[in-house]
Amino acid sequence: MNVSLATRSVPVPDPVHDGRHKLRELPLERESMPYIISLPEHGIATSIYTWVTKDNVSGSLFAVCGPAVGDEPIMEAVEGIDVGPEANFDNWRVGPVHVEHRMDLRGAHISATTERIHLDATFQATHPAYAYGSHPLGCPPYAATDRLEQSGRMQGTVTVDGTVYAFDTTAARDHSWGTRDWNYSQHWKWLHAQTEDTALHFWQIDVAGRTDLRGYVVRDGLMAEVADVVVDFEVDEAYRQKTINTQVRDTAGRTVTVSGEYFAHFELPPVPSCTLIEAGMTCEIDGIPGSGWTEFMWPTEYLAYLKQWPAG
Repeated sequence: MNVSLATRSVPVPDPVHDGRHKLRELPLERESMPYIISLPEHGIATSIYTWVTKDNVSGSLFAVCGPAVGDEPIMEAVEGIDVGPEANFDNWRVGPVHVEHRMDLRGAHISATTERIHLDATFQATHPAYAYGSHPLGCPPYAATDRLEQSGRMQGTVTVDGTVYAFDTTAARDHSWGTRDWNYSQHWKWLHAQTEDTALHFWQIDVAGRTDLRGYVVRDGLMAEVADVVVDFEVDEAYRQKTINTQVRDTAGRTVTVSGEYFAHFELPPVPSCTLIEAGMTCEIDGIPGSGWTEFMWPTEYLAYLKQWPAG
């Protein structure tokens, strides 16, 4: 966590934001927290995701996918659970998912158990959280009031059909609260990639005829905001990510190159009109091996149309 903050000031968020927020009385207000882990050495990618609406109605998702699982991902989802106004993220239980934030924006314990899969892991941040609200243009209002993204280390075990896989690896999480309009955007690419000495994140969103971009690069003890990205990618016949190549330029003047190959996927429709394709990858950051994750969003009808055409 000994990271300096770069040229265009990147303030450290208040640890109060590790907890639950008071949401506004607006129709699309919600709060959510995903944790993502890529384990290419085990042929597994896993995601824990939980959310709650302004009316205290919550849900959770526990997904494991990849070659070690088979062709079909294992997914356990629950929704419609009333958690009340007092439940906080230091002891957050929704269906199979249990999240325990340390309430310091530095660490958490995450566990989840279903009939076939079990996860028990500890997250330790490797840099201060990045708040989209610190950007000169703020957090995109259709995405959240504010949103935190953070890279770190994850240690623990994941069990699939009785086989236990131990890991000590890089991982990432985010935490957003406010209005989430899933239909406002036309497409997005959300990426986390890490090696032992570099962590980067960006969210590139095609929306209303323009592109919104937020993110960070942490390298050599310096954290700077993402200023520009150039992305090239390939997909398979189901329009799932196969490869990605991207150049990321930050506000400290650094350029970082990420190349990735995907080994695990699952589709997640947060609303019927929108489909997220989640994917774990092996990657190289400037030639150094690492791992990462991307989420590509497509309007559901458009994705179905694309799947009629040869992959490109």
